[in-house]
Amino acid sequence: MAKPRVVVTRTADQAPEFCRKLEAAGFAPIAFPAIQLMPLPTASLEAALKKLDTFDWLIFTSGNAVDFFFQSAISSRRSAVSNQSSAISPQQSVLPPCLKVAATGSATAEKLAALGISVDFIPDEFVGEALAAGLGNLTNQQVLLPRAKRGRPEIVALLQEAGAIVAEVPLYDTVTAVPTPDALTQLANGFEAVTFTSPSSVRNFLKIVDSRPDKFSKPVRSMLETAVIICIGPITTDTARTLGLIVTLTPVTYTIDAMVEALSNHFKGELETGDQQLCD
Repeated sequence: MAKPRVVVTRTADQAPEFCRKLEAAGFAPIAFPAIQLMPLPTASLEAALKKLDTFDWLIFTSGNAVDFFFQSAISSRRSAVSNQSSAISPQQSVLPPCLKVAATGSATAEKLAALGISVDFIPDEFVGEALAAGLGNLTNQQVLLPRAKRGRPEIVALLQEAGAIVAEVPLYDTVTAVPTPDALTQLANGFEAVTFTSPSSVRNFLKIVDSRPDKFSKPVRSMLETAVIICIGPITTDTARTLGLIVTLTPVTYTIDAMVEALSNHFKGELETGDQQLCD
């Protein structure tokens, strides 16, 4: 029996890891990047870095924010970093010792840990609302929130409701990727499942599909009606449903590994795998 074909809509840089995990689980991944990340001018970040020791909390809501923040921070502080002890990572040297760090999600926390950054708070549920609620009373606390330009406004509002003074710094923008001819051909040839790891991946995937001629877009739209649609978490699921997709799966844990497990469980009649827990 042919392996189930699974579309991966992550960025071109991030798709290979997801594809490898799907292959290892017995799937045939189709890399179809729907988004790409464009760095923004760093003036606002550089201004925040100059007064970093005045902040109480530094909050990361994605691994992408971690990457862009430290790339820019290390670059702007290169001369200072070069004078630090070799026992201290460049990333650690950027942050004042009194600054507390919060991360939404285990993947974001793991990325910080890999850089030598201790995380002071991770919410039980990997969404911004849970993070804001878990931090509790933030009256007059200075919070630095580096993230995507089009980040959800809810988290800022909730932090402000808790009394925080929030400095939001846009690091990058998420734009529609340009698919390769090979990716378009593979998508048109058919698929059994589509993965979405962010609201922007849903929006831009559908934008790409609907911008193509009818001979491409109509068959793909038809396949989407019967394909397994899996979203990494509830925010992405809500976006997909709002845009008319029927979401089949949302894993209990909002990670790539959990998505692979959920797909394996769903397709267990076609894959030689054991049972894995999932949440429909």
